[in-house]
Amino acid sequence: LPVSNSLKATLCSYGIEGKFNIVPNVVDTSLFFPSEKSQKKNHEKKILFVGSLNPIKGLPHLFHALSKLGQRRVDWRLDIVGEGAARREYEGIVAELGLTAKVIFQGLRSKQEVAEFMRKADLLVLPSLVETFGVVAAEALATGTPVLSTRCGGPEEFVTDEVGLLIPPGNGDALYKGLNYMLDNLNRYPYHRISQYACELFSSERVGMLLHTIYRSLKF
Repeated sequence: LPVSNSLKATLCSYGIEGKFNIVPNVVDTSLFFPSEKSQKKNHEKKILFVGSLNPIKGLPHLFHALSKLGQRRVDWRLDIVGEGAARREYEGIVAELGLTAKVIFQGLRSKQEVAEFMRKADLLVLPSLVETFGVVAAEALATGTPVLSTRCGGPEEFVTDEVGLLIPPGNGDALYKGLNYMLDNLNRYPYHRISQYACELFSSERVGMLLHTIYRSLKF
């Protein structure tokens, strides 16, 4: 029961044979739910990253994209929620790029705090080089927050044009263009529609029914 077709393909590439059914990760919709988002024309737009601070998450590409974005517009900030061995290195990159006032390292936070960050965000960005699924992207969608993600494995199976944008991994210029486009077009992503879409895919009821159906289909 791999969580994505991408993970299934990886398992098969190792010679693992079997009857596969794709079952996505579940999102706790009692915790990750939307609150009304108001779109003020000139408000500071909040970009959010949630994840471990390590190279596989592609953060250096994001920092360089933000450096370019900062030359075009100043109506944004990035909150980074998470910890990792590369934090000091990344803080150094942010300082070198002159982004210290725009990029805030929030450290580790509880699930409840993460959900609140997502509710307050205008946009979640996932610049990963590889993801088997992308749980934080699914959680953000459940709160009604659109997602800009790389095509890094799992996210492209559920991040559609209606709820976000997909770009190539490891490409700072594509990240810059994607961020600029989404910040200019946030009204294209109604939070209630995004949340409903995520609940239809990732709620415990939906995933539980998939598992129930699979187990009932087994013959012993």
